[in-house]
Amino acid sequence: MDDKKSLKQLHDEHREENREWYERSMKNWRAWGSWFSWGSPVGLGLFFVEVAGAIWLLAKAFGR
Repeated sequence: MDDKKSLKQLHDEHREENREWYERSMKNWRAWGSWFSWGSPVGLGLFFVEVAGAIWLLAKAFGR
């Protein structure tokens, strides 16, 4: 009898292990992502604050 696992079995086991790791490690990041996404008032507000800051910096640097 051949006790070696097929390549497909090894691949399926590896994918399952990675999926479980991803679910455990990224579970809380998905909640953060919803706050800072484009559809969120927080994310959109941060975008406009960053754009305003960049414009202000450029005006200070080049607006003599």
